[in-house]
Amino acid sequence: MKLKSLGRGIPAILAVIALSAGCSNDTSDGTASAARSEPASAPLPPDSLPVKMKEAADKNLGISVRDATDLGRTVDLQHAELWRACLTREGADPDSVDFGAVPRGEKCPTHWNAHVPTPRTPDLVGKDFEESYDRLLKKGYNSRFIDVFYGSPGIVDQQEIPRVHGEICSQSPKPGELYDASENVKLSVAIGKCPAV
Repeated sequence: MKLKSLGRGIPAILAVIALSAGCSNDTSDGTASAARSEPASAPLPPDSLPVKMKEAADKNLGISVRDATDLGRTVDLQHAELWRACLTREGADPDSVDFGAVPRGEKCPTHWNAHVPTPRTPDLVGKDFEESYDRLLKKGYNSRFIDVFYGSPGIVDQQEIPRVHGEICSQSPKPGELYDASENVKLSVAIGKCPAV
């Protein structure tokens, strides 16, 4: 069960909400992070995960968040604005609530662990990195599990992702493979265009 407990730390919840709105903030390890998907001025829908988390925080409730479906995705709290809160239930701790969430483009399930069709990995080779990265986030892929290689053999640090621009030259898993929550997506990005093979 991929359960993300946030406890009752209102400052932590507000930090997630600020990140979700596109603001930058410090993470627990002291590094800066920023969401790249939505502009800060865009109002969040009432069913968005950050709005629901803030409502729970205003009631001084502890919070945990998990995928409402049977896919086992880890909810990406750095991009919580891309998720919608579909289900709630009393949490394991007193005065806490569990949220079941799905990516904004998906229909809310009617019950916890609902079976949904397993998505397939999109074909990203030859496509623009920024659009492809946002597409992965909007499909429910977690930014912590997307490894980006750009101009060097090392993985690009999360806070450097907004500086990556270019064409995707290769990807793993291959296009069309079934989504696997335990597998990292690997993207090799050219500085500009991919070299001719």
